[in-house]
Amino acid sequence: MRPTQLILTVAAVGLVVGTALAEDLKGRPRVSSGDTLTIGRDAVRLYGIDAPEPDQYCENEFGRPYQCGLQALDALVNLINRRTVTCVGDQRDENGNLLAICYAGDTNLNSRMVRTGWALAREAEQPEYAPLQNLARGERLGIWGLKFQDPAEWRRQNP
Repeated sequence: MRPTQLILTVAAVGLVVGTALAEDLKGRPRVSSGDTLTIGRDAVRLYGIDAPEPDQYCENEFGRPYQCGLQALDALVNLINRRTVTCVGDQRDENGNLLAICYAGDTNLNSRMVRTGWALAREAEQPEYAPLQNLARGERLGIWGLKFQDPAEWRRQNP
């Protein structure tokens, strides 16, 4: 086998393997939090974002508790708006959830949750969401208009 044939063969095998690892899920989801949904039996975490947990509270401008976790869940439900969702991912988290970018029609749910201020961008995973977060923060949208604890820190303190 000539070197160019070998390179082409290795590249073709890599494409097939890469495609086989990617998962596409499509269906009507059940939303369990601002960054988690289920399609059929598959749990999906929206990759690159982190939303407040459903039982997490924030404080409004008057210092009163505000159910920001439930509001984040509602924001995702409203973005989906009873549409079929397509999720694409090639990794699973420690709990076996598919880590994916999900779409309802042409709407990228991950980036919209960040842009509307109901989820934080995890820049190490998806650096392109950082400018969307900066816009939401500047406009005080979603949790950026509240006093909140980072959802990851909140989970560590509330196992």
